Amino acid sequence: MEPIAKEATRDALRTYIWPSDRDEDLTLGIRLEDEYGIFELYFSGERPEDAIVLTEARVNRITGEVSVKVFLPKKPEADGPSG
Repeated sequence: MEPIAKEATRDALRTYIWPSDRDEDLTLGIRLEDEYGIFELYFSGERPEDAIVLTEARVNRITGEVSVKVFLPKKPEADGPSG
């Protein structure tokens, strides 16, 4: 499941602005929930409640289907032309 989540997250992040100032705090959290593996990339904090979640990938353990949520601002060019 982790390779599926990693590839889908990488693809999803292409249209978002990645914060580059805290890479040393970057953490991967993994948990299982029913038929899903949930993979969160987050910046850890001094306390768990200080963590900032950047992405969440949910991989179905049976089908391999994946969905990714990104909690970052989109790149301006990702919105397309305005007007």
